[in-house]
Amino acid sequence: DVVMGPQYANRLGDLLEDALNGNQVVATEPTYVMEDVTKPRRGSSVCAWVNVIYGCNERCTYCVVPGTRGVEQSRPVESIRAEMEALAAQGYKEVTLLGQNIDAYGRDMSPKRKFSELLERVADVEGIERVRFVTSHPRYMSDSVVRAVAAHDRLMPVFHIPAQSGDDEVLHRMGRGYTVDR
Repeated sequence: DVVMGPQYANRLGDLLEDALNGNQVVATEPTYVMEDVTKPRRGSSVCAWVNVIYGCNERCTYCVVPGTRGVEQSRPVESIRAEMEALAAQGYKEVTLLGQNIDAYGRDMSPKRKFSELLERVADVEGIERVRFVTSHPRYMSDSVVRAVAAHDRLMPVFHIPAQSGDDEVLHRMGRGYTVDR
C-alpha cells in the first residue's frame, strides 16, 4: 500500500495515514530531505557520525543508491557546524562526516560550494579533536581536499576511496566515469 524512498522517512506517519484512508501511496520522487537532527542514533559517547550530503547522482551500472537514496542534497555548512558544536558540548571528540559521494558536497547548492570549503569551515570546531570523512569518489577526489587535510591537524589524513578495477573497459562498463590514468 505504501512505496517510499528514504527521503520520506520523517513523513512515514503521514504516508501510513494516507494508506489507512484507502489511498495507494507512492512517495519516491526526489524531494528535499527534511532532517530531524534532534534524534540521531549515537552508538558511542566519543565518536559521532554527521550527514553532510544525502543521495547520489552517479549512475554506476551495479549500484542502487541513486534509486533508493535519491538525488544529491547537501546540508548547509551552518547546520553541519552547529551539529558538530552541539556534539562537542556533549563531550564527543571525533566526528565522521558522511556522504555516499562526499566529494560532491555543494554541487547542488547555489552558489556552488566545494567539499574542501566545508572541511575548512569545520576543522576548528572547539572540542572536536578529530574529523574524518567517507566516502570519496575517485573521479572527484581533488587536490584542494588533500591540501585542506594537510593544513589542519584535526582533519585526519585518511582517505576512503573505493577505486574499482584497473582496466578501462571494465570501468566503462561499470559506468564509473574515470579511467586507469584519471
